[in-house]
Amino acid sequence: MSPFPMRRVPRIFPFAVPIVAMLVTLSGCSSKPASVQLEEPIRTVEVAAVTRGVLDEGLTLSGKVKGQVEVAVLPKAAGRVEKVAVQVGKRVRPGDLLIQLETKDVMAQIAQAEAAVKAAEAGKENAQAQATLQILSAEQNVKQAQEAVRQAEKALAAAQNSYDLAAKNLQRQKSLFEAGVASQTAVEQAENGFKQAEAGLQQAKSGYETARKALQVAQENLRIANERIALKAADAQVEQAKAALVAARRQLENMSVTAPVAGVVASLPVKVGEMVNPQSVVATIVNMNPAIVEVDLPEHAYGSVAVGDPVKVTIQEKTYQGKVTSKDLTPNSQTKAYLVKIEVPNPEGRIASGLSATVTFLPKGAKPTILIPAEAYMASEKAGEGRVMVYKDGVVHERRITVGRQTSKYVEVTSGLQPGENVVVKGQYLVKDGDRVRLPEDGQQEGGRKS
Repeated sequence: MSPFPMRRVPRIFPFAVPIVAMLVTLSGCSSKPASVQLEEPIRTVEVAAVTRGVLDEGLTLSGKVKGQVEVAVLPKAAGRVEKVAVQVGKRVRPGDLLIQLETKDVMAQIAQAEAAVKAAEAGKENAQAQATLQILSAEQNVKQAQEAVRQAEKALAAAQNSYDLAAKNLQRQKSLFEAGVASQTAVEQAENGFKQAEAGLQQAKSGYETARKALQVAQENLRIANERIALKAADAQVEQAKAALVAARRQLENMSVTAPVAGVVASLPVKVGEMVNPQSVVATIVNMNPAIVEVDLPEHAYGSVAVGDPVKVTIQEKTYQGKVTSKDLTPNSQTKAYLVKIEVPNPEGRIASGLSATVTFLPKGAKPTILIPAEAYMASEKAGEGRVMVYKDGVVHERRITVGRQTSKYVEVTSGLQPGENVVVKGQYLVKDGDRVRLPEDGQQEGGRKS
């Protein structure tokens, strides 16, 4: 026997050969380094705009936004809404139809007023004809009275002559009687003749006075006829009827509620079928460019604010450059504050009436500079220099900047940035130059990091 025992060789089954080969192959593959590289996710960052402003903090007050023009539209008549011709947000011009009220009752009033005008005009024609007849009759009466006066004058002259002759005859007979030439009978006859002549004179005078007064009456009647009083009354009735017609037509116009000024329809609190009256606000029209911010200026700050001063206005976390346009000379009796109005450009209409605003009155002599939020600034070892990540079109780029003064909120940039650019204020330490990023309001990720 051999001193070394023989080793039993294990039996290899035919089906095991492929398995062994596969294991050998896998072992060889696992020894090679991995060549697949995973894409990094697109990071979400927050950005803020580079602005121009004053670093020095000034007086900050709260205010309310109003339109340059802000008009509450009230109808001039009461009625039921038949049609709403506009929608909220529509731009209108003066005279554009806003609300149409029902007009059937007013149309009936117009028809009635037109009929009244025709009746009054017919009455005027009749009065004019009567006035003409009255004048002709009065003129004829005056002529007759004048002729009666002339006849009375002649009769009076004849009676006066008879009286004078009778008086002379009586005097002569008395003289003859005293001389013994005339008889007593002749004197008595002369006295009777004188008495008759005297009575005739009195009758003629009375007739003359009667004729003269009759002439005066006729002349007064003619004057009254010439004044055409009845015709004037008819004229007044015509004018009154026409005025009623004008009022009815104006009422018809009032049933159409139109825009009194140009602007945008800000509210429209009415519906078809509703009843409205002259105390009901049916629409509000505003002109928001520029927007007006009103603030109450305290007494101690009155001298620090002047018309024309630049103002920083913040509305819904957006900053705007405004300008003081007016400052009251007298305070509010209750608050003791002075009303100040600030004009803010609003060409795109993003500022709405009623919004709250924070107004900062800049210190006198302060000069505007380029500012960025303090959280966007990444300082370097060298004083006055640092860097920011500038966002544009979904990509960030590192930018070297030089800075001046700093506060807890803002950093003054002396070079490297321009107003209107956007800098990353959150997430800037997690990205590098050229990285694609997205904003919180963006949609799903698009692609990976730029190589």
